[in-house]
Amino acid sequence: MSLLLNILLSVLPFGSPVHVPVQLAGNFGEPRPNHIHGGIDIKTEREENLGVYSIADGYISGAVIEKYGYGHALLVTHPNGYTSYYLHLNRFSPQIEAAVRKWQYQHQQFACDIKFRPGEFPVKKGQFIALSGNTGSSQGPHIHLEMHKTKDNNLCDPLNFLKSIIKDRTAPAVYAFKSYPQPGEGVFQHTSESRIFTFDKGYFHAWGKVGFGVRANDHMDSVYNNYGIRYTKLYCDSKLVFASDVDNFPTSCHRMVNSWGDYDHFLSTRIWFMKSYIEPGNTIPIFRTGTNKGIINFNQRRDYRLRYVLSDIFGNQTVKEFTVRGEPEAIPKPSHPEGATPLYYAKENQFEADGVRLNIPKGLLAKNSWLQLQHGFTGNSLSKCYSFSKAALPLFNYAQLSIKPTGKIRNPEKLYIAMRSSMNADTPAAYCGGTYADGWVTGLIRELACVYFIASDETSPTITETSLNPRSLIFKITDTESGLKEYKAYLDGKFILLKFGKNKEVFFCNLADTPIRPTGKERTLKVIATDNRNNKQEYLTKIKY
Repeated sequence: MSLLLNILLSVLPFGSPVHVPVQLAGNFGEPRPNHIHGGIDIKTEREENLGVYSIADGYISGAVIEKYGYGHALLVTHPNGYTSYYLHLNRFSPQIEAAVRKWQYQHQQFACDIKFRPGEFPVKKGQFIALSGNTGSSQGPHIHLEMHKTKDNNLCDPLNFLKSIIKDRTAPAVYAFKSYPQPGEGVFQHTSESRIFTFDKGYFHAWGKVGFGVRANDHMDSVYNNYGIRYTKLYCDSKLVFASDVDNFPTSCHRMVNSWGDYDHFLSTRIWFMKSYIEPGNTIPIFRTGTNKGIINFNQRRDYRLRYVLSDIFGNQTVKEFTVRGEPEAIPKPSHPEGATPLYYAKENQFEADGVRLNIPKGLLAKNSWLQLQHGFTGNSLSKCYSFSKAALPLFNYAQLSIKPTGKIRNPEKLYIAMRSSMNADTPAAYCGGTYADGWVTGLIRELACVYFIASDETSPTITETSLNPRSLIFKITDTESGLKEYKAYLDGKFILLKFGKNKEVFFCNLADTPIRPTGKERTLKVIATDNRNNKQEYLTKIKY
């Protein structure tokens, strides 16, 4: 009986989350710096406050307010093992709004990630759950819809469930390919450098081991947006050497997109070439290759026939072919950067120099690389400034960095690791955490090319009154050093909820929306702000309410 039930639930019908024709501004799996696009972006005709509806039966299992770039978001868990996420909303249905507000007052915080019990808020397919918006990291009004496997939280393509509500006969557009001769093992077109080529040049020359990447976008009928490619296949002499199916993507693998895509090329051009081979440290489970991980070994004097087949979920496909002529040629030895220290993807890397320690756990690198230490001084830093790579080198997760202060330390608890994109002291510094122990300050980093140093924050946040109208209280709270950690507001000692939106420095409240009733008398309003080094500022005033 259980097997039969699971089969029935697996075919749970799904419907549209909106009552307007569905067009996409973005699809699932588009490559972005440090992550893939984890859902589909549904256009809302440039409008906000369109009705949003549950795409299937289930129960509302969570609500998120201003965390993770979601803005306002709802989660609906379905009985077939999937959970749908609806992001960038303006408001929830009244019942959910009330439950969220209750939680916020109980925990005295606005930003939240709330879990609801199964059955607490059941919903049916097509039931109204929210109003669309433009909250969080959204760049314009739309609904971002994600599908997660409930058990492991893996991201799945929502079009697996919803493609029946969209019509598409437009095939992907394939523009060019890029060669990636493996260092010391191959050449392509008489060079060991990576280069870009179009498919119409007849044939090419190669010798040794070479990987390839492709530049392509998917498209859909009647819209002009560019989308990511769902299926990519590369054949050599009719044998499949690489395949990708962008689906069932673990959230822990987001930053590995920097390895699958040509991250260096993207940084300089804003164009992605997606590699059709797997770098050894990349463990995204959406690829299928042979023992050579997609690398082709041109080791015979003959013609090799290569064919790319790119297709979308609707079955539209584009085929591009080219010929590579294997001809023996000298392969240059790879260069060893002067003074560099090798980094290995398959083991833990520990590095120590004068005043700095870096620990990169195993599994954070896509391939073997080089650590190139640079150091100097900048601004009012309390240590030397350190960088570990001359080119961008993002890690898959956090490494531990420890720096030794220079000179006498007045208050160790106020120290932290700060980060800049360059040695230029005029660029803003970001907070990377920090604990002081045994003469070292330790924080966490994920990019080796940035500049890191010790900073101290003994300055409290600034609270500026903008409006004391009881129906439109507005304050600006800023902290230009370690950053704002938390804030609270009280009216006559009772907590009131200050909200924020896209501008994280502007906080507002309509006292009519709080549990405190008006008396027409003068009341005491207090706002407290605390930064990441526990410097606290209080603002006290009187208002009539």
